[in-house]
Amino acid sequence: MTTTQSALGDRAAPVAVTPDTVPAGCYWWTDPDGDLCLMPGCMARVQDPEAECTCDKLGARLARAEEKLRTKEAAEQYAGTWWDALTEAVRAHPNANQILADAHRRTGR
Repeated sequence: MTTTQSALGDRAAPVAVTPDTVPAGCYWWTDPDGDLCLMPGCMARVQDPEAECTCDKLGARLARAEEKLRTKEAAEQYAGTWWDALTEAVRAHPNANQILADAHRRTGR
C-alpha cells in the first residue's frame, strides 16, 4: 500500500535529520557548517527550490492510479472466470453447435 509523504520542514524551519531519519520527500536541512540546503524529492523543486512541493500530490495520484489498476485487474479476473464458466456451460449443452453458430452469426463472424 502506498502512503503519502507529509511536508517536512521549510526554509524558515528546516528539519533536523540524521542519515537514519532522512525523509522520502522534499525537505530543508542544515549541513554541519550551518548552511541551509534543500533536498528535493519532486521534479518541481529540482527545477525551482521556491516552487510548491508536489510530493504529496504525486503520492496521492499514484495511490489513486494503483487503486484503479487493482479494480480493473479484479474486474478482468472476474470476467475471465465468467467467460470460462460460460464456455463450459455452452460446450456441455446438447445444442452447443447451434448456440455457437448463432453466436458467430450475431457477431458477424
